[in-house]
Amino acid sequence: MKRENQKKAIFCGVFFVVLCGFWLADVLCKDRIYSDWEKRMLAQRPEFTVSSLMEGTYGTSYEEWLTDQFPGRDRWVSVKTRCEILLGKKEIQGIYLGKEGYLFAESTQTADWDKLEQQMQERFGKEAVSRIHAPHAGTVLQEYLPQGIRFFSAEDDVLKNLEAHKNEYIYFKTDHHWTMLGAYYAYEAWARQRGMKPLELELMDRVVLREDFLGTHYGKIHYTAGEDQMEFYDPGISCSAVYDLGTSTVSGLYQPQHLDGEDAYRYFLDGNHGLVQITTEQTGGHLAVLKDSFANNLVPFLTAHYGKITVIDPRYFRMDIGEWLSEQDVTEVLIVAQDTTKVTYE
Repeated sequence: MKRENQKKAIFCGVFFVVLCGFWLADVLCKDRIYSDWEKRMLAQRPEFTVSSLMEGTYGTSYEEWLTDQFPGRDRWVSVKTRCEILLGKKEIQGIYLGKEGYLFAESTQTADWDKLEQQMQERFGKEAVSRIHAPHAGTVLQEYLPQGIRFFSAEDDVLKNLEAHKNEYIYFKTDHHWTMLGAYYAYEAWARQRGMKPLELELMDRVVLREDFLGTHYGKIHYTAGEDQMEFYDPGISCSAVYDLGTSTVSGLYQPQHLDGEDAYRYFLDGNHGLVQITTEQTGGHLAVLKDSFANNLVPFLTAHYGKITVIDPRYFRMDIGEWLSEQDVTEVLIVAQDTTKVTYE
């Protein structure tokens, strides 16, 4: 009986020490505002009020805050993922574990691109408006999907060109984006469709920016069977860029300072800005690019064809896009975005 009481005392003591450790971490550690790995804002400590407690909203908000701000959260997520893999799971937190280290996830709608395309056609004419549907990685790389899962994307020349090069390194394994090589093949198909001669891949200098790139899928489950390589193909075009009408201190198409951080994809166009105005050494032509993040590593190829390129992300641009562009002497409009996709189980 005495030994049993000693065991209980030891257990209670250890539990108390652990509890105090979490309490100290809670007191001493400041809340993180943003998760670079997960690419999202984190829940902040809720303000306590009697009404929120009685309504039950305080408890819900506190649970969300504790989940997001839990000490060592990233490491615990990694441990949890590995435990689930040992249990044989093929889908964790919405991430599907594919073959040879490929990770996949459903894509969500970032804007009403169909409506936006129609609005641009009405304002600038159908011939002046084109679109690149960025295919889901799972549509192109079907052989790497977990058994019984399928993704579908718009059937067009871009998809066909990517499928023709599917044995090349055209999509990241740990991220939802295409690589710059994949972006090139999308650009190549679009340029030919528009009657333009695309840049020749063989004539561009290729530089490996990182050997250990980890993307958004990794950030969600903190697991990978292998790190990605991040490449850069240099179009060799001199140009300048102004961000957010000059209110940002960022300049230039490429931001090497991000290569040492957790969001290295921001090397291209500094991530997502509402407005980027690019001036190149070319003569004539003003292209407006309405886009999501898939266009970020594709835009450099476009600098070979236009004197001005205006890049707008509708998620962050706070003015009427059509009205604003009408005042900018735009000659063409290109929409680059990934279609919404859902998993289909066979």
